[in-house]
Amino acid sequence: MNFETGTHVKISMSSLRGYVTANFWDLVEKFGEPTYNESFGEDKVDVEWCIEFEDGTIATIYNWKDYDGGQRCRTDATYRWHIGGFSNEAVDAVQAVVGGF
Repeated sequence: MNFETGTHVKISMSSLRGYVTANFWDLVEKFGEPTYNESFGEDKVDVEWCIEFEDGTIATIYNWKDYDGGQRCRTDATYRWHIGGFSNEAVDAVQAVVGGF
């Protein structure tokens, strides 16, 4: 499945659609470095990938309200990441790429 990541991906007004459990480094292996890698949004999010899949599906993968500067999501052996998007296809697309993690 082909996709692009980056700040050009239009994620405004996307919302939580589901979850994926994975290690930070597994996500880096699959999606590259996070689009955002520091706290923003009143420190509610520290790490976020903004992804546009080849079919136009938009997805975000992010930590939510850990309030630890991203420490836990970057270091836990497994972490429950939030998946955002405009439809439930965002969850399907992310899980298809993450696969067996």
